[in-house]
Amino acid sequence: MSYSIDLSGRVALVTGASSGLGTQFAKTLAGAGCAVVLAGRRIERLKTLRAEIEAGGGDAHVVELDVTDLDSIKSAVAHAETEMGTIDILINNSGSVRRRS
Repeated sequence: MSYSIDLSGRVALVTGASSGLGTQFAKTLAGAGCAVVLAGRRIERLKTLRAEIEAGGGDAHVVELDVTDLDSIKSAVAHAETEMGTIDILINNSGSVRRRS
């Protein structure tokens, strides 16, 4: 099935964007015209993804985010909104593992 959607003028924050599904979500949103905030802990991978999105004509911004730290979340969202504007779409893709003894 093929479809087209125009997300021009929208801003999406994608957590866990440095690999796997997060990377694919970011590329798909950017391809639909969305400005994408790439969030995660692996900054170098996010920068590589940003370069790839921008090379394809998309708009992307990198922000460091640790979803297990409330202050990191608040800081990342504030930074993203300062740089890109109000966040319209959230892809909450990050996962965390808590080991119990």
